[in-house]
Amino acid sequence: MSGTRAFLVRRLIALLVVTAVAVTTLLAAYYGVSRNSAAVTDRSTPAILQVAASIDALNASYDDAKRSISSPTAEFEGLSEEYRDQLSTAKQSLAQVSKSTIGGESARGSLRTTAALVTSYGDTVEQAYANRDNPTLRDAYLGYADSILRHGHSGILDRLKAVQKRQFDVLDDQTSFGWLLTFAWWLLVPGLFLTLAALLVHTQRFLRHRFRRLVNPWLAAATALLIALLPLAAFTYQTQDRLESAGASLTQPGIGHTGGPTARKVARTMRNAHWQAGAVGWIPVGGAVLAALILVGLQPRIDEYRFQSR
Repeated sequence: MSGTRAFLVRRLIALLVVTAVAVTTLLAAYYGVSRNSAAVTDRSTPAILQVAASIDALNASYDDAKRSISSPTAEFEGLSEEYRDQLSTAKQSLAQVSKSTIGGESARGSLRTTAALVTSYGDTVEQAYANRDNPTLRDAYLGYADSILRHGHSGILDRLKAVQKRQFDVLDDQTSFGWLLTFAWWLLVPGLFLTLAALLVHTQRFLRHRFRRLVNPWLAAATALLIALLPLAAFTYQTQDRLESAGASLTQPGIGHTGGPTARKVARTMRNAHWQAGAVGWIPVGGAVLAALILVGLQPRIDEYRFQSR
């Protein structure tokens, strides 16, 4: 094997190996950011808003119940419409979120327990209303209802806040860049693609000098294809920025009262991120095209030396 052929064979192998590693790294890095765009919109947002709505509704329901039971017209009006609406909102939100909550099986188990406690809480308030003319029993039932709602770590509100904390932890994982992605996008991906670009440029200069041809169109096309990294990097930056904005919207105080507007705001924020996430499927295609261009660009030059002696 001639020295030129041996060099070209080694260079072809090096280019294909670096291409495979660079494209695989790019695929993992891009997917690491884009995969969370759908999860934040479709799962985290409704789950967080439903738990927040339950907390706010139950918090307000006790005061509404106490006020209506103590009202002079309680005998005729019954428990207030506000109380019934708050309790109904809490039950519906818990029923929905227990099916699709983020936070794992422990969160789902806690929500099932909480739903049972909400039923018990509602029954106790009903007993307080039924004994409204007996101050001792009325206050005892109201105190028990308050205990079910607010007692330490076993109360409904504290259970829901614990679930909410786990939800926020998951949301933070979904919307934060993390050290691994930072390393990949700031060092690993640029380093690999710059190495690949340098190898391609050096190879073309060698071929131009050795074969007296101004340009190798296949390798030139492969070099130009590396520019596709720039829009992917821009998409990553935009997606990450949108994820952080969505996370900020979902951790604002008072989201239990503004569930609809908050959900729409998150949907608007993440709208473009969904189609950008679809670009992940084009990365392996681009990698295959890049490898093919390198192979077609170098293999004929290698074949020219196949039958030459050392």
